[in-house]
Amino acid sequence: MNHQTRTVLGTRSSAVSRHGAASTTHYEHSEHRLKIVVRIEADLEAASIEVRGVVTGASLRALYVVARRTTSLLHGKELTIDLSRARVTEPVLEQLHECARLSRLSSGVDSSEVPCRVRIVDPAFIHRVKEHV
Repeated sequence: MNHQTRTVLGTRSSAVSRHGAASTTHYEHSEHRLKIVVRIEADLEAASIEVRGVVTGASLRALYVVARRTTSLLHGKELTIDLSRARVTEPVLEQLHECARLSRLSSGVDSSEVPCRVRIVDPAFIHRVKEHV
């Protein structure tokens, strides 16, 4: 059996699953990975985290870890989490707004929180997750 792969517009190369069936990974699957860019002003007066991809409850932990590391450099200055180019689930967006309202940032690893001035730039798209019944 010939397993040559061919790249088709809009897809990545095919792979063979463990059952021998061809499997194609589409580019939109790569959008589920978080892409995070941290920008810190030279005088450490403010910082921003630009997020791309899909932010879900599972990936929120990674965002919290990056945000806490960034705030450790700011010493009480404002951190902007820019979600304008990301897709975010409703519960995650509510949780981030609650952090901003309370000026507290979760660790993402345990239940500890640190004080932090957070401003959230809302996404253009709310990611709807289908619930399995």
